[in-house]
Amino acid sequence: MGALTGSSSFFLALLVVCLLPGASPHSLRYQTFLWQHHDNPRTQAGRDYCGTMMLRRGMTRPCKDINTFIHASRAQLHSVCRDGGTPYQGMRRSKRPLAVTTCELKRTQGARCIYRSHAASRYIVIGCSHGMWPFTSLFLINEE
Repeated sequence: MGALTGSSSFFLALLVVCLLPGASPHSLRYQTFLWQHHDNPRTQAGRDYCGTMMLRRGMTRPCKDINTFIHASRAQLHSVCRDGGTPYQGMRRSKRPLAVTTCELKRTQGARCIYRSHAASRYIVIGCSHGMWPFTSLFLINEE
């Protein structure tokens, strides 16, 4: 049997989560959030971090315009939904900056997506389900 590609291993992981007894919609949304936005510790992917990660995570067909990877623990993400975050436009804003890498589509070259990578510490804003499960609407802000 051949090796799984990034997108096929993602769908396999989602299938397993869905088939678990007691699996709920928030756990599926949380797993999708982690797959698309969580990378801790930061993967050592050489000079083309974004190209490598976007391909591995199945976000290059079609090329996703922008994506952010958070380099914080799952516990830190969960805390943003509770005491480590504050209400912000119907979502939750982290009380302190977290390490992130933002991948922005620069251009395409044939079927290849070429991304610009920007690593920084930023405040994150996420949607939370049931006050503890990060699931969507990730965006970043610079100011406090």
